[in-house]
Amino acid sequence: MTLTSRRHFAWVLFAIAAIVAWVVDYALRIELRRAEIVTGLTLFIVVVFLTLFNARKKLPFLPLLRASTWMQIHIYVGLLSCVLFGLHTGWRVPTGTFETTLAILFYLVAISGIVGLGISRWLPARLTVYGENVIFERIPALRATLRREVEEMVLESVGKAQSSAIADFYDLRLRNFFQGTRYMWYHVIGYRQPLLDLLSEVRGLERYLNAEEQAILAQIVERIHARDDLDFQKARQGVLKGWLFIHIPLTYSMLIAAMVHGVLAWRLS
Repeated sequence: MTLTSRRHFAWVLFAIAAIVAWVVDYALRIELRRAEIVTGLTLFIVVVFLTLFNARKKLPFLPLLRASTWMQIHIYVGLLSCVLFGLHTGWRVPTGTFETTLAILFYLVAISGIVGLGISRWLPARLTVYGENVIFERIPALRATLRREVEEMVLESVGKAQSSAIADFYDLRLRNFFQGTRYMWYHVIGYRQPLLDLLSEVRGLERYLNAEEQAILAQIVERIHARDDLDFQKARQGVLKGWLFIHIPLTYSMLIAAMVHGVLAWRLS
């Protein structure tokens, strides 16, 4: 089965599940039964199932389907949870303080999930636009190596050329560039003008250097490009990993609130 066929099949299953949920909810309501209990309990079970995707990622050695399959299931079951939430609330915004808070948590979880899906589909294919795809955990060490190499070149320029031109430029424009992550959000959106401006300043310096200094400066320019590529990887991979630090805590907060909501509803029924 091709990827397109699998997606069509998943959409059909989602539509069937959504229609069944709507029919059951409608049938319970016209019989004056507590439909909200059925949809609420079903929604809670569905959300608990959705959290298993995170547990599956932490236990990759278990033979429980591929992560990509879990991802697809997570997407369509997540959409089904939105339908169940709408049925549970009657497609209205709750009025009580606690119920409103729980609804806001659900909206935030759903929105962060949709945003995360967009990020996970859009960013990975663009990670190799500039430089190589580097393992995220190796980036700090590689950046430290580049900074150390450039500082050695700066000292070399002072010793060989008896001139502080490159050293002064390093203190003024490059020291901050080689420390920390520069222009993070520019890298996320692919805006390269800050790098082009810096390289323009480097070319402006080059005309005042002798041949030996120009050779050293050329090596520094290579490190500038390498450092910018690492910052690009750091920024985009950071976004890929970072959105989960929003989505997952919100999900567990919503689960706790949902359990409290369920207990209160049961005691008051």
